[in-house]
Amino acid sequence: MLEKLDERATSALLSLDSGDLAYCLKLTKRFEQMGVSPQHASNALCTLVDNGNLEDLYQAG
Repeated sequence: MLEKLDERATSALLSLDSGDLAYCLKLTKRFEQMGVSPQHASNALCTLVDNGNLEDLYQAG
């Protein structure tokens, strides 16, 4: 699915440090397994990155 993300989501992912990036890549794989469309996955990832709370999310999970 990563290659199907829109340009905004790809750019957001490239701005992350390695820990956050690894977490988001796991999310994209999970989204694909759940049948989430690439557009919805892109929107979700951008929202997570824009909110800047990724570390809190993956440490809680």
